[in-house]
Amino acid sequence: MMRALLLSTMLSIAGVVAGPIETAQTERRVLILEDEWRIAQHKNDPAALLALLAPDVTFIGTSGSLRDRADYIASRSTSSIPRSSTYDYSELRVRVIGSVAIVTGREATTGEGTAFQGRFTHVWAQRQGLWQLAAIQRTDIAE
Repeated sequence: MMRALLLSTMLSIAGVVAGPIETAQTERRVLILEDEWRIAQHKNDPAALLALLAPDVTFIGTSGSLRDRADYIASRSTSSIPRSSTYDYSELRVRVIGSVAIVTGREATTGEGTAFQGRFTHVWAQRQGLWQLAAIQRTDIAE
């Protein structure tokens, strides 16, 4: 019993086990970052993309392509997202596990010549107090 209490206390101090308040605060922070990420993509804002993407991020696109941060930012010039009238998220779910937050959701674009429905998984990691996207995967939703 004493050993379990000591381990729990040590993990809490180390930030491995978050209480309900810390978890709720992290969820809110990550949802704000998700909106910043959505806007940065829609506006094709390279500075915001650089700030939100971890240097070692991996991005797996709907075609199965694998990109790093530089490749992802370069690919934005041919993406339909910045050219679409709307780019929205829905059905967002956040799970916090220590210094990692996993977000799943649905994305949709609309506009002339653009119609896309997809699902995504975003993995946010907190390093040195900064939350950044560490991994992204997108999947088309078939009609």
